[in-house]
Amino acid sequence: MSMEQWPSIPAVLRVMAGWFLLGIGLLNLAVEFDGGLTGAYLIFHLMIAAGGVLLLLRRRPAPGRAGFALAAALVGVAIVATTAPGSSGCCMADYPGRHGFPFPFLGVGGGLHVDPLYLAADAIFWGCAGLLTVVVLAVAERAMPERRTPVDLSRYNAYAEPSPRGENVGGLT
Repeated sequence: MSMEQWPSIPAVLRVMAGWFLLGIGLLNLAVEFDGGLTGAYLIFHLMIAAGGVLLLLRRRPAPGRAGFALAAALVGVAIVATTAPGSSGCCMADYPGRHGFPFPFLGVGGGLHVDPLYLAADAIFWGCAGLLTVVVLAVAERAMPERRTPVDLSRYNAYAEPSPRGENVGGLT
């Protein structure tokens, strides 16, 4: 494999992940649409499908570094914040204290237990929420007025004579 093909590998992985997430999200919604949908299940699979759509966008808007940092911080805070309240959710019935959203992945009572499968599902959910946050922040940044301070360049002359010290920096003397 030549070195020119390496830049296309992330694009292929992004498209594959996008189709996977979109397919899983829509398929699970269709299968459970006959009455098995709960609020958390609906939110989870809509977010998964939305994350898939965002990954499939050809030109996904991207914010600056501050936008990415804010989105990453929001995802981290969301995972920690949704772990705090107790849940009577679907999973881990052996543990009276269940924590996590959309799926409880942390069980307390009779010992501490972390279910890696539900933790991965929650991480994917919050990752898709972070991707949505990144796109929203990019659109908001684009709508904001320019924040740079204007600089008055009228006093500079590009055709000025060299400075008396023998320096010429294009008229910036």
